[in-house]
Order: sequence, then C-alpha cells, then structure tokens
Amino acid sequence: MGHRSYLLKTLGGVGMLIGVSSCVPLLNSTVQDPPDATATASAPEATVPPASSPASPETASNPEDGATTEAPTAEQSPPRDYFREGVNRASSAVAIGQSAQSTDDWNLAVNRWQQALTLLEKVPASSTDYGQAQTKIQEYRSHLAAAQQRASRQPVASPQAESVRPDGLVAQIPILERRGGTPIVSVTMKGQKGTSTFPMLFDTGATGTLITQEMANALGVVVVDEIQARIADGSIVTLPIGYITSMEAGGLQKEGILVAIGGSVGLLGQDFYGEFGIAVGGQVINLHK
Repeated sequence: MGHRSYLLKTLGGVGMLIGVSSCVPLLNSTVQDPPDATATASAPEATVPPASSPASPETASNPEDGATTEAPTAEQSPPRDYFREGVNRASSAVAIGQSAQSTDDWNLAVNRWQQALTLLEKVPASSTDYGQAQTKIQEYRSHLAAAQQRASRQPVASPQAESVRPDGLVAQIPILERRGGTPIVSVTMKGQKGTSTFPMLFDTGATGTLITQEMANALGVVVVDEIQARIADGSIVTLPIGYITSMEAGGLQKEGILVAIGGSVGLLGQDFYGEFGIAVGGQVINLHK
C-alpha cells in the first residue's frame, strides 16, 4: 500500500512430498512344487521389478481389485487468490495516482485499475471473498473512470489554459470570511452521490486537500487507501483517502482529485491550486500563471 505524506494544517483534531512407491513390492515369482514333502522348497530366483523413483508415473495398481488409482503428486499448488491479487493491483493504482504528473502516469494507473477489475471478476461464487469482491468491483469501476478522465485530458485543451486571460489571471475565488486570518472560500465538489458546495479553509501551508467525514458521506466518496499526514501540532495521523470526481472554485476546475478524510473543517490544498501564483486581496483570491 502506497503512502504519501500530507502536510495538513487543520483547526480541529483528526484517524509434502508423498511420492512413495508401494510399501511391499510385488514379486512376479514362480514357485515349483518340491520333489518330496520333506525337502526344503527351493524357489527359482524371483524377478523383482525396479523400485519406483519419486519421478515414476503417477499411477499404481490396486492389489485388491486391479483398478488403477492416481498417486499423490509431489506438490499440490494452492488455488489462485484472485481477490488478494485484485486488491494488490488496486493499491498499486492508488499509489501511481498519488504521484501522477503526466498522461503516461495516468494511463498506467488506468491499466492497474483494469487489471484489478479483471482479477476480482474471476473470484468464484464459492469463495468467502465473493461478496466483498462484488462490492469492490463497483468501487473500482468509479476509480477507473476517474483515472481515464485524467488520462484523456490534453494539456493544450485543458480548461485552465482556455480560461487564462491576457493578464495571466486564471481564477478569482471570492473570500466568504476569515477564520483566524485564514480565508474561507466556497468549493463545489462532485461525487458518486451528486454535487454539493462547502465552505473550506484556503491554507497555503497545506499540500493536500482534506474534507470532513460529513462531506465525504454527502458526496459518496469511496475510501481506496490511507495516508500518513502531519497536522498543525507536528504529530502524525493516519487518514483514509478517496477520489472526488471533480472540484471547482472561482472558475478553476479539476477532475479526479484524491482527498484525505478527517478533521472538523474542510481544507483546500495545494494539489488544487499549487501550480498557480496566488495573490490574496481583501475580498478575493487571484490565481494567475
């Protein structure tokens, strides 16, 4: 499971070889009647078949009914664990998505999600993991779709490039209020359950976006992994992570954002706006090239 480090400044606290031959070899010997009753019977030399080696054929004769039975094999391979393999592929996809920077990176993540789905679809109905596999198949399909969206985005036609004004301004995010000097802005997010708008802290010291559990529930965010995050007091906490289909603020929109879940207040991180210059005014935050 891949982890990445977040820096989250939040106001509220965050969480046998059995290849044996016959035990008694069968002797194909012929014993003649003794010349008299008192003489010792002398049997001609018995012909003994060569002993079976561990690599001998895998069949043996049953002395009772003459039926041929299959001897134990040297090793019995355990059945393939499609469920575990699929989950491992998904973890790999998440790790790739966390550091993806290019279309090739996202195509690799897409490939991993497709492999994970293919493996989970092979989990037999008799498996104890079958029910969980069916649930994860639905989850992974949504993550595959998000990764495909990111992989298909062409830099030349990206929304950010099209919306850049001659003066380099990309977006203007209105400031709703300030809390402890930190701007609160309105952010619209889309998830599996629909679209909702939330007030969030705009803290330039945060590298990743954080949403509360209530926000995650409203959006229908599916947890795919977890990360280690450092919070304001310097301590390290473990937080679940999942994908947001899209996120928009002040005209700037991005898709397939990976967010952490926890705390008591939402926090908009640099993974959303970090590629732009920031100018914070009295009532607005300007993002520019």
